[in-house]
Amino acid sequence: MSISSPTYLFIEYAKETPEDILMKITVCNRSTEAASLQVLPTFWFRNNWSWFPETPPKPTLKQLNDQTIAADHHQLGKRYLYCDRAVPLLFTENETNTQRIFNIPNASPYVKDGINNYIIDGKLDAVNPDKIGTKAAASYLL
Repeated sequence: MSISSPTYLFIEYAKETPEDILMKITVCNRSTEAASLQVLPTFWFRNNWSWFPETPPKPTLKQLNDQTIAADHHQLGKRYLYCDRAVPLLFTENETNTQRIFNIPNASPYVKDGINNYIIDGKLDAVNPDKIGTKAAASYLL
């Protein structure tokens, strides 16, 4: 599919209780040509652990099963992100790629652009094989 192909993406949010959010993503290909598209709903924690000397414990996202990500944050508590089906779950750290930007070694091999590097560049080692981090995406290939 070319950039000019008419594709529409709709995102709807709904709440049943104060503690939950449902997100529905609908993708419509209005082109006359069949095409595939990769959609990556992404969840991350704001990085305040790298920049401030006195920070609370670093939050975590980790895979519980092939449809669920567990989130643990010192203020927000435990939360769960559920996918509607089994999809690849990709994990990295929400940390700046200092090697690329400043030519300074990265604190972690998994940096914030790791999911992009995995999808676009095919770098399999750009995401954490242990399925844990501070940034995660569900990879839907449509």
